[in-house]
Amino acid sequence: MEKEKKKRLLYIDILNIIAMLAVVALHVNVIVHSHPENRAWNTSLIIKCLCYWGVPVYFMITGATLMNYRAKYDTKTFFKKRFVKVLIPFLFWAIVMFILRYEKKAFYTYSTFSDFLNCFFTNQEEPIYYFLFEIMGIYLTMPLLSLLTEDKHRNTLWFICILFFIFNGFLPIVLKMFNITYYSSFSVQIGGYVVYIILGYLLSTEDLSKKVKSVLYSISLLSAILLYLVTFYFSKKNGEVYTAVWSYTSWTTILWAMSVYSVVKNLKVIKKVERNSRLKKIIASMSSCSFGIYLIQMIVIDFCIEYLKFDIYSWQYRTFGIFAIYFICLGIIMVMKKIPLLNKIVP
Repeated sequence: MEKEKKKRLLYIDILNIIAMLAVVALHVNVIVHSHPENRAWNTSLIIKCLCYWGVPVYFMITGATLMNYRAKYDTKTFFKKRFVKVLIPFLFWAIVMFILRYEKKAFYTYSTFSDFLNCFFTNQEEPIYYFLFEIMGIYLTMPLLSLLTEDKHRNTLWFICILFFIFNGFLPIVLKMFNITYYSSFSVQIGGYVVYIILGYLLSTEDLSKKVKSVLYSISLLSAILLYLVTFYFSKKNGEVYTAVWSYTSWTTILWAMSVYSVVKNLKVIKKVERNSRLKKIIASMSSCSFGIYLIQMIVIDFCIEYLKFDIYSWQYRTFGIFAIYFICLGIIMVMKKIPLLNKIVP
């Protein structure tokens, strides 16, 4: 039985928009994955270090909005809503990408149904669609996580996050930098992105003290600088991109994601925007397009590079191109949302 709907939160909409911009920034600056001797690589690395929190913040938004779903509806309704919103669009766009990539022979030719499934489950039709498998795995886990939203479990949830930070996000990364093998089983045994679901829920339901926020923001900024310096130094030294410190579950990323979430949630301007119904509606509309933008962004990026001849090494493309790609996708999704049937594949 469906219960009273929760009020839409403006800061969540803002997080949705800027997280999508951060994700687009990472994909526009794809050259960061190769040629560390190139000057353009240096600036792409800066953008990567500044925007690496995009995907983790999406998981935090999921935790903030869905971990307490039982207060709004039952588990059957939860899965029904997720099926309509995520699985159907995912399957549709995966098929579209299969067709586009197959024509360009972007992955090995499949001759059997097993080959097709292997392509699908390894995201060969589109690598960034790994996120869809991750988020659906989170949904399957959500009925269990939702049981931990009672106040008596709050300290336990924070304790889990702290342990995860130390044994999953900090020790393995730091020791690897010194070529020390870390036994991976000596860690918190939960899926990597689940920690962001928990953090999103915790930060959405309580405010950090000014002292804690100051420390968090300072360390986060330093960690981003450290991420850049370590990657830059070892990449130049080895002649290839050093990715040992690149992980969505690393301590640097956890801190960055928490900081971005906290900063946006506590923006003073939000109260002013709350009183502007027109602007609030525009932000909500843009936010509702984020998932659709995620699904089609690579199609738009590929089109701009192949047919409009965007130069991926130019600083204009790697900076202003972020906003160009975002708003092109936003326009497409807004139009599709107004067309019957098509609005089902861009919910």
